[in-house]
Amino acid sequence: MRGKNMAPANLSPGDFVPPMLAVTADRPFSRAGWWFETKWDGYRAIISHGRTFHVYSRRGHDLMRWYPVLRQAAPYVPQDTVLDAELVAWEDGQPNFSALQQRRAGHYLLMVFDCLYAHGRWLMHEPFKTRLEILHQVVATRGMIVVSEGVAERGEDYFRAIEDMNLEGVMAKRLDGAYLPGRRSPSWQKFLALKSAWFWVTGVQQSDHEHWLWHLAREQEGRLVAAGRVSAPAGWTASMETGAGRLSSPLAVEVAYREITHEGHLRHARVRQWRQGSVAQSLPPIPDSLS
Repeated sequence: MRGKNMAPANLSPGDFVPPMLAVTADRPFSRAGWWFETKWDGYRAIISHGRTFHVYSRRGHDLMRWYPVLRQAAPYVPQDTVLDAELVAWEDGQPNFSALQQRRAGHYLLMVFDCLYAHGRWLMHEPFKTRLEILHQVVATRGMIVVSEGVAERGEDYFRAIEDMNLEGVMAKRLDGAYLPGRRSPSWQKFLALKSAWFWVTGVQQSDHEHWLWHLAREQEGRLVAAGRVSAPAGWTASMETGAGRLSSPLAVEVAYREITHEGHLRHARVRQWRQGSVAQSLPPIPDSLS
């Protein structure tokens, strides 16, 4: 695909570019020809500086409408430059997604990790290694702009360091890969640093004719507190009391998740294993408090 102009027709700096998306890797890996960088916990942001300065969301909405402070980044991004980034709320030395959602953070950063347009030309057909070199030529860590760093080849070591710092995860990118606007590609892979805990399933809901959602609860001070929903494993079929949406026998589930939101719900939740009936009742007590 190298050498082919991948920019949509009539696209100019200042316009929105649909961001490239990653697939989820089964597990962390180390590999020659790959770059590993921090996956920041925030909102995707396309920084597009043409005749005017714009910061677009993943779906092309104006992020400056919701975060007017982003206008302060304009002096640090050269005109006629388009960058891919993540908007994060920074509190106590860490990204804080809840603060970002509520727009209550005292400090916001744009973590920049790719360059799509610079030096008068679109770069999406160029290998990521070249785009990374150009990124470091056109912007530096100043003001709200932070150029995200990473390492080559040593993905597993990098992931362990990310886990130790309680960050969201790692992005793995092929150094020879092109930028594919709006497409999800295996040349970008993500692995998340997830926590794990057991929950009770308090109800079920059929999302379509093949899939079910489990309503979760956790024990807190001797009572059950709602903890959101998670997709049931493929092929699982409910055995419910008629019309009640309740299970006919106890069901406990181990769920991997990123964090519990300020509303008490799980982010990035997925089922690891589950136990039903007498097996569920024999499990150790589900803890009151979860981090």
